[in-house]
Amino acid sequence: MVRNIGRELGEIEQAMARCRGDALAEARLTGTWMAHLLISSRELLHNLLIDTARRPG
Repeated sequence: MVRNIGRELGEIEQAMARCRGDALAEARLTGTWMAHLLISSRELLHNLLIDTARRPG
């Protein structure tokens, strides 16, 4: 999952570079990017908590 986030971030950075100067496109892409990172971060944290949780003995 971490690799996917890194790859996706690279794709977002490329898209941001292509829309530089277009205020509307930049704002929309930034909003989409922030929402995606929040969702991905939540999923990553959830998986981390599951992986590190103590198992019943």
